Amino acid sequence: MKLMKSAIAVCVALSALVSAGPAAAEPETARDPVPVTGLSCDGDTYRCEAALDFGDGKWVAGWNADIHQTRTEPRDMVPVTRLRCDGDTYRCTANLKFGDDRWVAVWDVDVHHENRAEPRDPVRVTDLRCDGDTYRCEAALDFGDGKWVADWHVRVYHT
Repeated sequence: MKLMKSAIAVCVALSALVSAGPAAAEPETARDPVPVTGLSCDGDTYRCEAALDFGDGKWVAGWNADIHQTRTEPRDMVPVTRLRCDGDTYRCTANLKFGDDRWVAVWDVDVHHENRAEPRDPVRVTDLRCDGDTYRCEAALDFGDGKWVADWHVRVYHT
């Protein structure tokens, strides 16, 4: 599958993820995913976390990620138009701006309540893009020289 053959890499700010339109990744019949209100990654723990719009606001979805400096040559990645996570299925789903806009990237997450006593030092995610050829999503991190990213394996398919 050459999903990205004609795609142009376009950065999407985190605010676009939160306020994106109502394009749904899957029907809302059996599942009840919630919107993501913030996204951050931690280079010390090699984890990313999505703050979930649920309950008291202290629920998060977390997953392992590779944290590294980005390549100098750009990849053919497409922007994410919507990001939602589901505590029942333990998955996050990113709608991709590609073709007929019915392509999604999905990955498994841990969902838990934030009640940490110890401080963490995660950094803000500024952009989120996914690649259907490599089956990876990449988050640009607001850290250092601006070339730091977190990436992780995803499943990409047409809905």
